[in-house]
Amino acid sequence: MAFATHADSAVDIYYTDTGVGPEVIFFCHGAGGNSTSWWQQIPVFADSYRCLAHDHRGFGRSPCTPEQFRVDAFADDAVAVLDAAGVSSAHFVCQSMGGWTGVRMALNHPGRVRSLVLSDTIGGIALPSGMESMRTMDARARAAGALTPALAADYPQRNPTGAFLYQELSAFNSVAFAGRGPLQKLFEPESFVPLDVASRLNLPVLILASTQDLIWPPEVLRDLAGHLPDVRVVEIASGHSPYFENPDAFNLAVTQFLNTQSGS
Repeated sequence: MAFATHADSAVDIYYTDTGVGPEVIFFCHGAGGNSTSWWQQIPVFADSYRCLAHDHRGFGRSPCTPEQFRVDAFADDAVAVLDAAGVSSAHFVCQSMGGWTGVRMALNHPGRVRSLVLSDTIGGIALPSGMESMRTMDARARAAGALTPALAADYPQRNPTGAFLYQELSAFNSVAFAGRGPLQKLFEPESFVPLDVASRLNLPVLILASTQDLIWPPEVLRDLAGHLPDVRVVEIASGHSPYFENPDAFNLAVTQFLNTQSGS
């Protein structure tokens, strides 16, 4: 168990550090999870990579006050983890909300991000189709009869054990979900990166788009890809959380992408 402290706000950021290898993967979870969400990834990648995974502020074991839940601090928290772990740079694998962290890291600290995986996320980029899709996701989820927009509508029937585990993991995020107030900061205008700024991302990007994503369907993520200079898109049969719902396909796509970046 390890913690890194954000110097400006005195928030202790929990992180795990395991695995071996000359290169590092930094896993950034989504709003329904915490570092434990990567239980189907870290054991797979730890044979070849050193793996870091943290609890974003307000999630899991990184408690903070509602006032300290600041989206603009996500990247600085990640830097604090890298520094505490003695890591100069890493491949960032980001799910949903975690994309807010990865994109800002790549823009603000480009020397510390080797490549970027954006899984079912617009990464906090002010993409018009992505922002419109966020506004209508609840209606799509209701129409589909989904337990949550974060999972495929039929996932609880196909895997009731997995659906139960997903809900239990989310229940540990007490600060971020307190009255839904803090989490709404993700969607405030100042939390988004202008599209023209994001188009300058100068690193390899993999976008994972899920066929049953109720938040950002594949057409939205392909729209995002059209604005990035060095990007590839892989489609996965899954709902919004492919790392959880279809881990084999997720792990394969990430592995193949990272193999093309090895030693670069």
